[in-house]
Amino acid sequence: MKMKKLSALLISGALAASVLAGCGESAQSGAATQTDSTAATETAKAEAAPVETQDVTLKIWVPEEAVEDTDAAVQAFDALHDEFNITYEIAVVGIDEAPQQLQTDPDTAGDIFYTPSGGIADLVNKGLLLPITKDFETIASDLPESALTAVTVDGLTYAAPFSPNTYFMYYNKDLLSEDDVKSLEKIMAADTGAKYNFSTNITNSWYIESFFLGAGCTLFGPDGKDPSECSWNDATGLTAAEYVIDLANNPKYLENKDGVGGAEFKDGNLAAITDGAWSAPSYREALGDKLGAVALPTANIGGKDVQLSNFVDFKTITVKSSTAYPLAAQQLAVYLANPENSLIRYQNQGDVPVLNSLASSAEIVNDEVAAALNAQASKATNQPSISKMGDYWTPAQAFGEGVASGEITKANAQEKLDALVDSITGTLTE
Repeated sequence: MKMKKLSALLISGALAASVLAGCGESAQSGAATQTDSTAATETAKAEAAPVETQDVTLKIWVPEEAVEDTDAAVQAFDALHDEFNITYEIAVVGIDEAPQQLQTDPDTAGDIFYTPSGGIADLVNKGLLLPITKDFETIASDLPESALTAVTVDGLTYAAPFSPNTYFMYYNKDLLSEDDVKSLEKIMAADTGAKYNFSTNITNSWYIESFFLGAGCTLFGPDGKDPSECSWNDATGLTAAEYVIDLANNPKYLENKDGVGGAEFKDGNLAAITDGAWSAPSYREALGDKLGAVALPTANIGGKDVQLSNFVDFKTITVKSSTAYPLAAQQLAVYLANPENSLIRYQNQGDVPVLNSLASSAEIVNDEVAAALNAQASKATNQPSISKMGDYWTPAQAFGEGVASGEITKANAQEKLDALVDSITGTLTE
């Protein structure tokens, strides 16, 4: 059982007041003073009641790069909360893997875990997330409206946002100029002397959409809320697919599967790569002053120069609905997203803070990577948050894998796009 020092100080103050009262007083005033003193003593006793300590066990899922910072943060949180005695287990589970693992086995899943905000509505509808209300007001006023909207379902907040979640483009300044990186055509045509000129991840459904959305296709309608709509198989979608097929077949292109693109980029064998702020520390270490960062380039799709437009949502910290310790889990989730921990996460892991008080700070404004993230976020498309979004990921990944393997060609692209849309919307008749 723990007792806060503040409570002990209150006891000492009350006793001192009781001793001083009554000296040289009349019986009436003494009685009144004694009454006041008794009331004060009773109040002090109530205030000095020892804090009951709850033994809490929490499993926390975080990406590998966040383990050390999370460990320090949990210990700091525990030191601030006499009401909890926390035993915790930190496990490495990526932000993209956590939602699926939660759905597969909620009982053994982490109590607290990272998840993209785009999937929150789906998890809420499946009854897997706990609303985060305790202490949320401590960060709510510092969040942009878009971040609050992204984590709110039916008026309740279900996550603590900590960083805009999208990707942009890194490049090697020794291999490409500031003009080159504005256009994917210029990047691919440049005589860089490197083995590869450009790398992205078309086999990942969080990356391939940039070509379709950039071309003008929609997913679940213009506002992302129509579960029956996906225009990726119309004429515009076909031109986008043909562009991706040509790109994948270009010898100067490298598919960034299993991190091979990042490795080649750090070794100086690749001129440009799409990636997120989380990779900034390792890229800076490898390239130093040669590292550049910008928004995604334009691409000439169907004869038109269009701005590649990827999904944007927010990295968040969430709590599973079945946690045995909902109060501690909510408070810890918010604590991990507070300004102090958001700044540490940015400095050590590269996650640019979403909190307005930090996003406008000189440290972040003067950061080229942070500027690139913010620039691309302004060109990106809000990731749909409807539950139907859960039906997008696997079919889109399969389509990208088909392109990368050569199974999908221009000859069968329309057929494969029709099947893709059928799988996403589930509305086409057999």
